[in-house]
Amino acid sequence: MGKLPKNIQLRYRVIDRLLRDYDTVKTTMIIDKIFERHDISVGKTTIQKDIRNMMMDYHAPIEYDNSKKAYYYPENVDEIFPIIELLNEEIDALLFYFKTINQYRDYPIFTEISMTTKKVIDSSNIPLKTKELFEQDTLLETERHPLIPGLGLITGLLESIANQNIIEVNYRRHNKDPKKHLIKPLLLKEDKLLWYLIGINIKYDSLITFGLDRIISFKNTGEDFEKIEFDSQEYFKHSFGVTVTDEDPIEVIISFNSRQGHYLKTLPIHNTQEIIEENSEFLIIKVMVKPSYEFYSKILSYGSDAKIISPKSVIDKVIDTLNKAKDQYLSP
Repeated sequence: MGKLPKNIQLRYRVIDRLLRDYDTVKTTMIIDKIFERHDISVGKTTIQKDIRNMMMDYHAPIEYDNSKKAYYYPENVDEIFPIIELLNEEIDALLFYFKTINQYRDYPIFTEISMTTKKVIDSSNIPLKTKELFEQDTLLETERHPLIPGLGLITGLLESIANQNIIEVNYRRHNKDPKKHLIKPLLLKEDKLLWYLIGINIKYDSLITFGLDRIISFKNTGEDFEKIEFDSQEYFKHSFGVTVTDEDPIEVIISFNSRQGHYLKTLPIHNTQEIIEENSEFLIIKVMVKPSYEFYSKILSYGSDAKIISPKSVIDKVIDTLNKAKDQYLSP
């Protein structure tokens, strides 16, 4: 049997899935679900033809209930499509996904991800030569995420977030004794190869951030909390990294030489970046940020290629930091 056209494959999958998920399925439901899931409009005649073809070509044991005017599968129907039929673009997407997650190959959870993906690959219609690409290391290379403390907590924390479980976190800040916190966990966030837990500190009813590398342990308290609407994009909008202060964001204007300017037009320094002026010698941008340690580290990393134009408070902070750095080299 030749490869089916794309739309027919999608329709067959929807019909088969609905017949497995529901006791009976009306033609109107099939039509609605095909449109809902794949934005494909079909009529009653097309669905009836699909069902006849599924019965003839794939021996699908589809039966019809005259009293309910609906189709159904008998109990314990074997898989009709033992091989997962992937479209060419789906195979390309799976290959890209499999290669990009290799950056997490040192993570404890990666083994499970890799095994799950392999099951899909092995049971699909992916050509043999393409399957070999999944094993090649030179096809696509991403940045390597090193194994750091706390990565083993990711699976458990994800479960607590998904189930809205209140957790007790035993946390050690730098150079301080461990302390326990009752937390409503909301989000796991990656930043500069490190992972952080964002949640509500119940004691103060305020947002708090924990580095996973400094979480000694955590446990589920057995208590749940009501769903909390947390807009992470808005929360981190004016931050650099994961540090979010209570201060209002300020406008910072920065000038870069033309060499750095080319990079910044391709990869902005911040999501609020706006270009104010540019020519063959420099690029001037403005950002709306809450200056933090991460912000100043980023600016200082450009060395003499960047210059803060305003405000004065940020200029003074940069100058002070540079003077202290210089003193370390000049002092005996």
